[in-house]
Amino acid sequence: MAASIEIFSGNRLRGMHLAEILSSAFVDDPFYTFVFPDAERRTHLLPWLFNKLLNYANHYGLVLVDSEYHGISIWLGPKHTRLLPLGVLRAGLFLFPFKVSHLELKRSIMLAQVSNQLHRQAVSTPHFYLEAVGVEPLHQGKGLGRALVQAGLSRADELNVPCYLETHNPINLGFYLSLGFNIVGSRQAFPSAPQVWGLLRTP
Repeated sequence: MAASIEIFSGNRLRGMHLAEILSSAFVDDPFYTFVFPDAERRTHLLPWLFNKLLNYANHYGLVLVDSEYHGISIWLGPKHTRLLPLGVLRAGLFLFPFKVSHLELKRSIMLAQVSNQLHRQAVSTPHFYLEAVGVEPLHQGKGLGRALVQAGLSRADELNVPCYLETHNPINLGFYLSLGFNIVGSRQAFPSAPQVWGLLRTP
């Protein structure tokens, strides 16, 4: 049976659950293992971070979930695909520099700068930006992640706008290529930093 995908309403308790799903999905992602190399600290910080990103997307983007809340995809756009100062304040993301160490902040800024450069070069017209997608471990491999991404792609197609994403995990490339994305570039902040790939899908 096909998953029923809907827009998340913003319930606080559900939001915390969804943040935990994303935290589990990204706990071993090269971006976060580089920024937060200590596994225990990473496990502690990611739910907080994803909860704030979820709050932001509820105001300035699109949050899609399945009806059973086993998975989530977060989209920004098509007008605002980069973090706005007011949104950062409203969502509580402004607290990030006070939650992390100086080195962790420095690493995150360096990787973000490289990703932003790749983003700007890849697409300059209105578009959707897939910020994150995650599925509970017990429900992975059943097509739910694909359904959550396809639902966002369908909305982009309705507006006739492209979709863009970045990934630091080469394992994810095949999944996104199968959904119609094409690799439009890759960068690395410095030799020991993880590589980032930019992918674009046109309607």
